[in-house]
Amino acid sequence: MKSLSKAIDTIDAVAEAGSAGIRELSSLTGFPPSTIHRIVATLVKKHYLQQDPVTKRYSLSFRFLELGSRVQQQTHLTSIARPHLERLMAETRESINLAVRDGDSAVYLDIVQSSYSMLQLFTRPGARVPLYATGVGKVFLSRLNAQELANYLKRVDLKSFTRHTLTGKDKIIAELNRIQTRGFAVDNEEMEEGVRCVAALIFDHQGQPAASVSITGAAMRVTPDRVERFGAIIKACALTISRELGFNSAN
Repeated sequence: MKSLSKAIDTIDAVAEAGSAGIRELSSLTGFPPSTIHRIVATLVKKHYLQQDPVTKRYSLSFRFLELGSRVQQQTHLTSIARPHLERLMAETRESINLAVRDGDSAVYLDIVQSSYSMLQLFTRPGARVPLYATGVGKVFLSRLNAQELANYLKRVDLKSFTRHTLTGKDKIIAELNRIQTRGFAVDNEEMEEGVRCVAALIFDHQGQPAASVSITGAAMRVTPDRVERFGAIIKACALTISRELGFNSAN
């Protein structure tokens, strides 16, 4: 953690100075020049800093602009989606979740918690969950091509969270095929016993997956016969949000 703290302090020093050389950064941070040299070498390699070939001074790279743009997009997404999440909660009386993909996980951005539900759900803002065991995650997996999916299944530890979790690769592939056909995913008590979710994808203006939205509630209420109805509702909600993000389903 000390190395991480030093790297962050170095980034802050570069940001404050605009650009700086090794000795200047050493003076600003209090770290020895040899330590600064190692830190900036790593940050340049990871594209967080860039070095002017003439002055040899370091400055922040456009990587920070990219990261800032992502945060801005997520904030924009949340503000657009929020009224629809609230409307959907009022309609279904179940909790409604907005999530995005981050690598091999889904991260919840926003939750409209139903007062009807007394469950302490795993869905909370900032919570990170596996793609293969959740509705909000499986809809992202359903969009991967064969090679991307094969790579994912090879690198991820497919552990069980409940007795319902799908961990067999053939079963997961078959489940993703069903999602492609139906247009929505179901977490059938796979992440948490007694909790069932129905989820659909939200697309951006380029037609790429931007987020997922789900209805989450107790399995005793989100019964199999209600899943189909909730599936139609969540797909309609996702499409509405997608269109407000600039998605054109005709393209």
